[in-house]
Amino acid sequence: MSEDVKQALDEFAVTLELTVKEVNALLNMMNTPIQVPTTTWAAFIQLVQQQAGPQVLKAQESLEAALKAAKEAKNEPKATA
Repeated sequence: MSEDVKQALDEFAVTLELTVKEVNALLNMMNTPIQVPTTTWAAFIQLVQQQAGPQVLKAQESLEAALKAAKEAKNEPKATA
């Protein structure tokens, strides 16, 4: 993966769908992180990975394809009029 793609992915926004119950649980976990069991943190990490992973992969593929197309267009000989 090129540095350009890495930088663009760092700025890529993902969409997560959480229920109100999940949002409240996450906020409570963040308020008292020491009291939260590791398995609960792991469940939220897995939730984020399941939702964000495919979005990031699709974005990466699109960015790489766009960069490749731009590079190929740049290398094509110019038509003379």
